Amino acid sequence: MRRRIVLCATAAVAAMAVAGASTALAAPAKLKVKKGSYTVTAVPDPTMEATGLAGMQCFDIDPASVNNHLMKLPGKGTLKIVLDSPDPVHKMDWDLHLLDAHGNFIASSDGPTAHEEIDATGVKGTVTIRSCNLMGEPTANVSWVFTYR
Repeated sequence: MRRRIVLCATAAVAAMAVAGASTALAAPAKLKVKKGSYTVTAVPDPTMEATGLAGMQCFDIDPASVNNHLMKLPGKGTLKIVLDSPDPVHKMDWDLHLLDAHGNFIASSDGPTAHEEIDATGVKGTVTIRSCNLMGEPTANVSWVFTYR
């Protein structure tokens, strides 16, 4: 009789362990992805390059040389943005900035070419993608991928 009780108790403990293990190994929440792209048109403003003020989030640039793209994000996540102009290496220069809903700087890419990339984590709410044409072709393509839970 004691042997049956011990076997039943052992089987019950084993069943609970298996149930607990399957709960612990449950798949994590699936990530959601949202993508988009658009074309930017802006005239170049080479005064930023000439004065050495390039990379100042394009606050002191001719407004005709800036494109602000407002986005409302569906949650908190990672935002990857890429800007490419038709000729990204031959003395062309665009800059790319990410601002929060209050216009505060989140991230920037202000290299010396017309290929710029931003990877920002923990981004949420309303953001603005700011593209600035310093010495580039008049158009550029911006693509973005937002990954969240």
